[in-house]
Parts: sequence; C-alpha cells; structure tokens
Amino acid sequence: MKTMTVDDGLYGALEAAADRNGRPVQELANEAIASWLADAASDEADQAAIEQARAEAAEQGGVEFEAFFDDLLGNHD
Repeated sequence: MKTMTVDDGLYGALEAAADRNGRPVQELANEAIASWLADAASDEADQAAIEQARAEAAEQGGVEFEAFFDDLLGNHD
C-alpha cells in the first residue's frame, strides 16, 4: 500500500460520495483510479487504430476529411 496527497476539496467530495454510497473512501478511490487507467489505455488503443487507418488511407491515395471538404468547397488558402 502507498500513501499519496489529495487536494482537500477533492478528498472532501470523495468522502461525501463514499458516505452517500455506503462504501469506504479507499474503495472508491481505487475504483476511480482503475477506471481512469482503463479509459486512458482505451484512448491510446483508439488513437493507435486511428493513426493506422490514416496511414493505410494515405497509402491508397486517401486525404484527410478537412482537406477533402476544403477542396470540394473551393476553400484554398
């Protein structure tokens, strides 16, 4: 187990949420951190998939969405 410092206002909100839910503060904190880490990992995987799709589209002559519509609408800088 490790110790960390949490902003007083944030900790107060966490304590209130724990009281409302009848759960220990530590349990809610661990759950929130685990959820955030899972979301971050998912975001990284999504970003990697987007970059791969962009690279594949570029190899096949594709263009970015904004460039396509700028060209279509005649918006040239």
